[in-house]
Amino acid sequence: MRRKNRVRESVVLAGHFMRRVSCFSFNFHLPVIPNGTDEFGKKRGSEMKKRSFFTAVGLVLGVLVGESQAQPPSFAAKGLDGAPKKAEPSCNAEPKDPSIWDKSITAGFNYTEGNSKTSSLNLNGKVFRDYQEEAWRFEMDYNYGNAADSPDSQREVTKNNFRANADYKHTLDTVWFAGGNTSFAYDEIADLNYRVILSPALGAYVVKDDETTLSLEAGPSYVFEKLGGREDDFAAARVADRWLWKVSQTASLYQSAEYLISFEDSSDYIFNGEVGVEAALTSKVNLVFAVRDYYINQPAEDRQPNDVYTITGLKVNL
Repeated sequence: MRRKNRVRESVVLAGHFMRRVSCFSFNFHLPVIPNGTDEFGKKRGSEMKKRSFFTAVGLVLGVLVGESQAQPPSFAAKGLDGAPKKAEPSCNAEPKDPSIWDKSITAGFNYTEGNSKTSSLNLNGKVFRDYQEEAWRFEMDYNYGNAADSPDSQREVTKNNFRANADYKHTLDTVWFAGGNTSFAYDEIADLNYRVILSPALGAYVVKDDETTLSLEAGPSYVFEKLGGREDDFAAARVADRWLWKVSQTASLYQSAEYLISFEDSSDYIFNGEVGVEAALTSKVNLVFAVRDYYINQPAEDRQPNDVYTITGLKVNL
């Protein structure tokens, strides 16, 4: 029993000591009993050896206890399998309050140099909210580009246009909605000084759930424009659609189109359309690829009726 108590006391003292001292060194020597001692000396020497032995054992156990309570080694620095793993970056956007507006900016830039010189810039900004019975969408888009056929020739502007759009929908029931759309367009290359379109509409949601939204709408429109230096205004019929499919938590496809035809001249019509895909790089940044088509059946003099743009850019969710 006395031996057990001595071992326990030695372990406790040594462990207590090791928790306070991070690094230490010591030399330990057993006492030497001279030869030829008397009976009492032999008994005392034997007792001292036993105490020294128990003390040494206690110190060794204390070292082990102290090391077990110290900070674990950095396995990551040694490249061991047991090292803590670094958290993988997540592309999934965190759930948000539906009453908060979705805001984003998209930018794309292309540049070439050599036998030919080209540059192209696209900037796009969107603000959107679909909350309770109301859906609002505001969008602005700017494109600029220039090119030269040879290294020595001057660059010429190949595109310079600006478009803005405001859209509102008020849900009447689970399917039907009423709303309005206003758009503005300017295109230097198409010789379009301005085009303003005002469009009240009545429409329906063909599909509307967490993954897919498809809406169709129709109504009268009134167009104000200055095309080819000539001002004009006319009433037109308008039909439009908008489609969004969330393929996964990190990718989506979208499409929108509108068609306007003049009440006065059925050969005078306009078509605007876009189809695109988005893929998340991070929870805040998406890679965007889109194709846009703007068609005017009666263009300005010496101008082509159709303009097609392909756009690649990075979208930042604000």
